[in-house]
Amino acid sequence: MALDLAPDELLNFAYGSNLAIRYVHDECPSARTVMHAALPNYSIAFRRYSTNMKGGISTIIETPGGLVHGALYAIKRAEIEAMDELENVNEGLYRRETFRVLGADQAWHSADLYRVARPGGPFPPSPVYLGLMIEGAIEHGLPADYVEGLRALSP
Repeated sequence: MALDLAPDELLNFAYGSNLAIRYVHDECPSARTVMHAALPNYSIAFRRYSTNMKGGISTIIETPGGLVHGALYAIKRAEIEAMDELENVNEGLYRRETFRVLGADQAWHSADLYRVARPGGPFPPSPVYLGLMIEGAIEHGLPADYVEGLRALSP
């Protein structure tokens, strides 16, 4: 199924702190929610320590049978470099990669996401970071059991 994207937009799959749209809007004011989506055979892991957030921040790791829920955003291509900067892509902390995710419309969509380049840890989740994840998960209407699973990660 084709999505209603403008020629100057791309899809981004948010699963971490970027689930909170207010956080994304700081760097990408054009970002708009398209739908929620899921990435099968992966799970969330807190594999990078952030001194700013004072705790672990998330990435995805291959997990047979796992499922990562998130949101699909349409973001103007001109703003994606600001998102790359937020995610420290140029410093090699995160990589932007394209994955196929299953949308709420039951169709597969290619979307960019950010993934820790050199995972370490695991680390206890940053309370601030986890708070943004939970805020965004509720905002996007992700499954209640998924939201409860995020809450259960609270240190």
